[in-house]
Amino acid sequence: MNAATSSSRRTRVLLSTAAIVAGSTLLAGCQVISPRQTDVMYDAGDGVSIDVGDVEIRNLVVVSEKAGGPGVLSGAVGNPTDTPMTLTFAAKDDAGTVTGTATAQIPAHATVDLSADGPKVTLPAVAPRPGAMVLLTVSSPSAGDSPVEVPILTPVGYYADFAPGA
Repeated sequence: MNAATSSSRRTRVLLSTAAIVAGSTLLAGCQVISPRQTDVMYDAGDGVSIDVGDVEIRNLVVVSEKAGGPGVLSGAVGNPTDTPMTLTFAAKDDAGTVTGTATAQIPAHATVDLSADGPKVTLPAVAPRPGAMVLLTVSSPSAGDSPVEVPILTPVGYYADFAPGA
């Protein structure tokens, strides 16, 4: 082996190492401008999420057949506390007038499916039509009122069993 071959080999090794370091640095920089989606909280289902004090409500929707008709609440409610909770749901129209209320009992250290565990939680009247959003105020004695815009879905497909009166 002569000096020219040895120098050429060292140059290739140094260039390869520099390319690997530069490529790793560039790829690591992608994380700065494009964060992982798992780092961002979002609603993956049809409904919305809201926390009322310590109580966590996930995938909350209203299932209704027509404007002004009754609406069944669907969603999961988790109560991680040592105290059973009573949640009150109040639907409002565009003028802010309450059109119907419903309550749900959530045991301590439990998760309740509003439309499957026990009797359906039904609002007597929901002003907007299916496909629109309704303003619900979710209340608990310990956390007060929490307003949230909730989608109104028709009772078809997965939600067919949640139709008012079904």
